[in-house]
Amino acid sequence: MNKAKLNAVYALTIALLLPGMLTASTRSDQTDTRKEAIQLTQHIERTGRAIQLEADRLDAMRRNQQISNQSHQYSLSRIASHINEQLQPAMNRLAEIQPELPQWHQHAIDQMRTSAATLAANTNAAILNRNPSESRKLAVLDAGYGQLLENINGRADALVQVADAAGDYGDAQLKGHRAGLAIAAHD
Repeated sequence: MNKAKLNAVYALTIALLLPGMLTASTRSDQTDTRKEAIQLTQHIERTGRAIQLEADRLDAMRRNQQISNQSHQYSLSRIASHINEQLQPAMNRLAEIQPELPQWHQHAIDQMRTSAATLAANTNAAILNRNPSESRKLAVLDAGYGQLLENINGRADALVQVADAAGDYGDAQLKGHRAGLAIAAHD
């Protein structure tokens, strides 16, 4: 072929392949974002389970009047640590990538965010309940404290349930994608 025809063929080939390469790049970016979201969601699930275990332990401790208030405070500080050091950074990152995710995952993130916020509020209230005031040197385990522990456990359970379902569903979609099934941008 002469040089002009060869250049025209190259230009035509590039013009035909470029949209496909850009689409493949966009799909790859979507897949990477979805993978990250699934990993974060699974991290949230594990953190929620750790909080549930700690809340169950606190509830058992509440039933035993021999357990010190400091033990309650320590367990509550562990829950607060899980929330502040594990849950909050993962939720913040999910909020950053949320617009790039499919609608179902966006809704799941909203539900997880609501559960996490309520979980944090109940944990804070339980911590305040366990910090004895000057007028109350001995902390009495009151019914309000028991209700706060139930709320903590309930919110952690709701968080785990949504994170588990979202993680499994997203993982199944990615497995389908690796097997050659198309993943729609906003399914």
